[in-house]
Amino acid sequence: MKRIYKFLIRWAVFIFLFSLSLYIYGCQSEPTSSLYQYNQQYLPNPTVDSLSPSSALAGIDTITIYGRNFSAVADPNHEIVYFNSSPAQIFSGDANKIKVKAPALQGDSIAVRVTVNGALLYSPIFNYKLIAAIAPYGNLVTVTDTNLAVSLCVGPPPDNALYSEITSTADIDRGIVKVTASGTTTYGTATTGVKHWNSIVFGTGGYLYCARDFRAIYRYAPGGGSLQQLPWAASSSSTTHFTYMDFDPNQNLWVGGNNQSIYKIMPNATSKTYPFVGNVQSVRYYNGYLYFVANVATNPSKVFRAPIVNDSLGTPEVYFDISNDPTGGKNMYAITFSADGDMYAGTDSSDYLIVVHPNGVIEKPYSLFVTSGVLKSPCRSFAWIGENLYATTLDGELLEIVVRKQGAPYYGIQ
Repeated sequence: MKRIYKFLIRWAVFIFLFSLSLYIYGCQSEPTSSLYQYNQQYLPNPTVDSLSPSSALAGIDTITIYGRNFSAVADPNHEIVYFNSSPAQIFSGDANKIKVKAPALQGDSIAVRVTVNGALLYSPIFNYKLIAAIAPYGNLVTVTDTNLAVSLCVGPPPDNALYSEITSTADIDRGIVKVTASGTTTYGTATTGVKHWNSIVFGTGGYLYCARDFRAIYRYAPGGGSLQQLPWAASSSSTTHFTYMDFDPNQNLWVGGNNQSIYKIMPNATSKTYPFVGNVQSVRYYNGYLYFVANVATNPSKVFRAPIVNDSLGTPEVYFDISNDPTGGKNMYAITFSADGDMYAGTDSSDYLIVVHPNGVIEKPYSLFVTSGVLKSPCRSFAWIGENLYATTLDGELLEIVVRKQGAPYYGIQ
């Protein structure tokens, strides 16, 4: 009996230990938990094959990215396009192409990558060139930190260089300078008692004409140097202000200011007046019309235009009203035209620089440069060289704007 009892006890212990070993082995055989899902189905990784155009204006152009395995839905929740670390605004797209807004970056080797929701990896980097649409020009800040650019014009051939009147934060005139990408050289000496020239324009024979909100227009002789002591043209009225000016094809100089009239000063320096009551801020001849910015009474700025027929000024009509700009603004400070009729206007609206098409539609292509701090205040003066537009601002900056189209003809230099 005892032998049977011991046998049963041993058998029970054996079964218990065997069962325990099976349990332990089963627990150890369970797969280790992991974030990686063995059975997860990932989408194919995106690939960028090319970008069109081959380079783009930063903050301006629309870029088409061609490739494979993009999202079928063009939405930031489904895919993101990075230029370096900056996500681009997506306009449209499908599995093989994406249209985006060029971000406000500059560089020859901007890293473009696409990530698609559901894919494991980014696309391989595609290097791309973004050209600054607006950038500081002339290295003015390297001369002294108080240099401020005021008015602009284009010089005579053969170099057709850029010229600017430079003043200081203390309103001390520092003269007319010739500006290149590398820096400046003095063209016209500073003038005693003159705060700054509001407007400078080259005319026939290489003379540089200057107006400064006074009743006289002065000029520098061809080649620069000292300002000629006697005014070239003057008004007998002490309340006249010659402030802004531009030439027409017949070499008449059209002048405006805070006056009761618009003035035409003929090549022999005699003048004729045309009634217009307002504070004229800019003057530009274009395609048979005299365009000018003016504030009438306390109203916001408007651009007026008047036909020039047989050397006489017709009746002004409103061409553009700053009140039509939905982003606000009360004043315009300068206007110019491209050869195809687009008007570029410096304003105190939130964009500082707007484009008004011939059909009256307002475009604001430079908003990103206000956000990025490149364009810090309204444009106050313009000049074209080739397909680039140059501008000074109320803060005294000198900027180069890549427009990629010609400016309207300038008639002062012949």
